[in-house]
Amino acid sequence: MNENLELRKSAIDNPKDWRVYKISGVERTIIARKGGPSASDIKSKESYQELRNNQKEFGVASMMARTMRMTMTGDLGDICETYSSGKLTAKFRGLVKGVDGPTGRRPLTPSKYGKQVEGFEFNPEFPFGTTFYPKYFVHPGQGRGHVILHFPGFVPQSNISFPVEATHFKLTAKLVSISDFYFDEEEASYRPCNPDHHGLTDSFESNMFPDLKIAIQPITAQLSIVPPKGLPEKVGVFLLMGVKFYKYENAKYRFVKNGSSCKVLKSF
Repeated sequence: MNENLELRKSAIDNPKDWRVYKISGVERTIIARKGGPSASDIKSKESYQELRNNQKEFGVASMMARTMRMTMTGDLGDICETYSSGKLTAKFRGLVKGVDGPTGRRPLTPSKYGKQVEGFEFNPEFPFGTTFYPKYFVHPGQGRGHVILHFPGFVPQSNISFPVEATHFKLTAKLVSISDFYFDEEEASYRPCNPDHHGLTDSFESNMFPDLKIAIQPITAQLSIVPPKGLPEKVGVFLLMGVKFYKYENAKYRFVKNGSSCKVLKSF
């Protein structure tokens, strides 16, 4: 009898001692014994020190992910799948890969390793690259935190994968800053290197366009989060790009979630 069958038999014989549940993305049923360490054990016992150290880094990564997610308001926020926050946290946790130092004290530096987050899809069932595929250009502006977007004229029906019910679309983009974090030995906790420049954001949203068979006019937009004295070092900048779909009915535009898409396009 393999281990999983033994666990199932024990769970059937002693149901009060076990938890049986499903996790999205995992095909098999999860069987776990009830109980485990108490919160006080985790906080104080030496045997859980490594867990506490991992939790410190996870906490910073979670905060970074939350900062990015909070910029996605309105319809853009509705694009995000249920588990996107946890998956984005895992991406930010990847900032410590290859960084020397003990776990729980390593710096998390999006300014250096932001590429770890590039390509993250907020609605992976509808990837941005297979939903919106005309040519477009991302140009650096005057200093970090300034970006120029240019979309040459394109035919929507030939260059966008429209959901069946959609009649219109909008292009959208976000620029957001995420500060590097370091471990403060005196405070025994993580601190942002540039708190005043953490969570700065700027947005672009195009006009509403119908599902046309003829080319729309070129679009040029600028996004800037550059403060008067410039954006300091030790701050990562991320460009999010998305396409949102709508159905026009009863003289109103209704947002169509299935098919709409957004991704972390680039880090600076």
